[in-house]
Amino acid sequence: MNRYFDRVMETAGIYNTAGFNDDTRAFLSIPARHDLWRRTAANWIAGLVVRGIVDTEDAREMILDLGYRLARKAYNLG
Repeated sequence: MNRYFDRVMETAGIYNTAGFNDDTRAFLSIPARHDLWRRTAANWIAGLVVRGIVDTEDAREMILDLGYRLARKAYNLG
């Protein structure tokens, strides 16, 4: 996931993605996979804050977008 963030997000930007996509083949593990995605995304964004690339306020919005808003928007869920 870290390589994905470093390479894809660096090139495409987070707002050209749908955040985390999942399917229901392994229904019982969905919460764990989403938790891992959110933690990894938050860690990556925290690294951007530490390096001075984004400020804390922008980081808060970015993590909300990656963890929730982008998928909701991509699939027209309201």
